[in-house]
Amino acid sequence: MTATAPTLELTLDRDPAELRRARLAAAPTMIFPLETTTVDLELGRARTRLDRTAFAVVPAGARFRVVSRSPAPKVVTLLVSAAAREHVEREYAPHVDPAELAAVLSAPRVLRRTRWVDELVHRYLFERDVCERHGTLAARFLELELTKELYFLGQEHRLGRTRAPVVGEGSRLVERARAALESSLFEPFTMSALARACHASESTLLRAFRRELGVAPGAYVRERRLDEALQLLESGRYSVGEVAERVGYRGQAAFATAFQRKFHVPPSRVRRVSTGTPLPPHGRPPKRPGRVGGS
Repeated sequence: MTATAPTLELTLDRDPAELRRARLAAAPTMIFPLETTTVDLELGRARTRLDRTAFAVVPAGARFRVVSRSPAPKVVTLLVSAAAREHVEREYAPHVDPAELAAVLSAPRVLRRTRWVDELVHRYLFERDVCERHGTLAARFLELELTKELYFLGQEHRLGRTRAPVVGEGSRLVERARAALESSLFEPFTMSALARACHASESTLLRAFRRELGVAPGAYVRERRLDEALQLLESGRYSVGEVAERVGYRGQAAFATAFQRKFHVPPSRVRRVSTGTPLPPHGRPPKRPGRVGGS
C-alpha cells in the first residue's frame, strides 16, 4: 500500500532556545514533555507547569511559548490537521461527534496523560523519528489512536471528569526529591542527604522513586548529568575533560565509558550543533554536523 501524508505534524524539540520562542498554533496543537522534562507553557497571561503526567492542548490561532526548566529538554509537539479530525470522525462514528470534537479543540486544556496515551506518543515518535516512516499503516493507526484519545480525554475534561495519569497524585515526595537533585545536580550525591532534604526515610524515598520513575535516585542523577554533558559538548565551548569535570566525574575515562554506554558514541565524536534546528515535521531529518554519532 502506498504511504500517505501524515495527519499529525510532528516536531521534536531538544533546543531550549528554539523551544521557548513565541509560536502561533497553525492548527490545534498537543504538547508532550518526555522523560524527565518539565516545562512551563505560557499561553497569554496564563502559565502552566507540564511534566510527563500530562499534556496540553493549544487551540488554533493561539500564541504560546514553552519554557524548559532543563538545558536538555525533549518535547514533542503534534499539530492536529483537518485530515486527522476527519479520519477519527469517520472511523469512530457515531461515537466521535464532530461538534464535540470542535469544542474540545477550541479551548486551552491540560489533560491527564494515561498510560495508553504515553505509550502512543512514544511509539509514534519512534515510527516517525527513528524509523523515518511517515505514512505507513502503523503511523496511521497511531495517529488515529492519538486523535481518538484526545477526543475522549477532552470530552471528559469538559464534563469535569479525569482518568488516572501515568504518575498518581502521591508524587509530591518524588517531585521534592527531583527538585532537590536538580538544584544540586553536579554536587556529590548521597542517598542520606537527599532523604534528609525530603524529610523522608531512605527506604520510603527509594521505593517511591523506583515506583514512579523506574530508577533509583542515584541512577537518575547519573542519567541527568550525561544529558547535560551532551548539551555542553554540542555547544562546542568545552573539551571532553572540561565537560567531565563540570558534570561531576572525577576522571575522563569513567565519563567517556558512561557517555558511550548511554549515547553509543564516544564523547570525542560529538560535534557542535547549531541552535534553532528542531526535527522537521515531515521527511528525513536534515544531516546536521552536530548530531551524536555523525561522521
